[in-house]
Amino acid sequence: MSSDHAHDCPCADPITQLRQLFVNKTMGTRINAGQDPVRRAVFLKPHGGAKATWWVRPHLPAELRVGLLAYDQLAAWLRFSSDTVPFASDLGTTLGVGIKLFGVHGRKLLTGEEAALTHDLVLQNYPVFFVDTAKDMCEFTYEGLVGDGYDAYLAKHPKTRKILDLMQQNLASVFDAVYWSGLPYAFGQGRYVKYRLALEALNPQPPGNPQLNPNFLHDDLRSRLLAGPIDLHFSIQLRTNPKLMPLDAATVEWSSELAPPLHVATLTLPQQDIDAPGQAAYVENLAFNPWHALPEHAPVGSISEARKVVYQASAELRRQRNGIPIVEPRQPRHDLT
Repeated sequence: MSSDHAHDCPCADPITQLRQLFVNKTMGTRINAGQDPVRRAVFLKPHGGAKATWWVRPHLPAELRVGLLAYDQLAAWLRFSSDTVPFASDLGTTLGVGIKLFGVHGRKLLTGEEAALTHDLVLQNYPVFFVDTAKDMCEFTYEGLVGDGYDAYLAKHPKTRKILDLMQQNLASVFDAVYWSGLPYAFGQGRYVKYRLALEALNPQPPGNPQLNPNFLHDDLRSRLLAGPIDLHFSIQLRTNPKLMPLDAATVEWSSELAPPLHVATLTLPQQDIDAPGQAAYVENLAFNPWHALPEHAPVGSISEARKVVYQASAELRRQRNGIPIVEPRQPRHDLT
């Protein structure tokens, strides 16, 4: 993909330029305007954070007991959010979930955090990304922030427009979404997967009025977890056809017929109050980076390579400005008694 501004767009080094656009320009502009506390570059609007337990399914075949799946049980914290600003309505937003698993031993891929005992997973509510490569992402972002605007780019790139429209869903609950990694990951030596997270059955709740409540996703999340525990199924799609399942063409969906999702673990969110004192602040101060991971689960593709740099720089700037230590937590937050 390329825009008419490609000759003006400094995307020969897309990762460096994306860091400049998301961290220096986007976050820097907000900081200069007085944003306090400083928020993330993307997925700014939190719906709530929840503690959870990761259970690996018993009797998995030995060939699936890779990395995280070698553990029977891990503590976890989840952050549900939308890719919009905090004061905007929850209607028509792209939903995401960040997962931080605790007690994961071994070297991590992110420089400076080799000895950390956590592992991150980052997913959103659509099975593909809206551009194919880091260069495409750079051109899209540059056009939007510096060039003629996002509409001008989308007018020339109908596939990207279609995917972005499909990502902006009207959902009554964060648990109505099916979350995908979108991008591929290694799965041990020579194998690759994509991730899927979904609730298999949702207990109906009386619908609220999203038109009157811009924060209805938070209220629904709180209501459901006050009522009782919820289980989310974590699945993997094993790559079976390299030609039809590319590693650096992120708009290409991996067929569920060729690669049926395999349920390998369950995240159990116990009954809890997501508005308990300190819980929201704890989760907002966490940083999620898909490269904060075991080598067995290394992210793959140029967009993932860009994420490594941009996410780390964004988290370091946010934590530094907010007075938060730039380190991974050693233990999960426990209930106050």
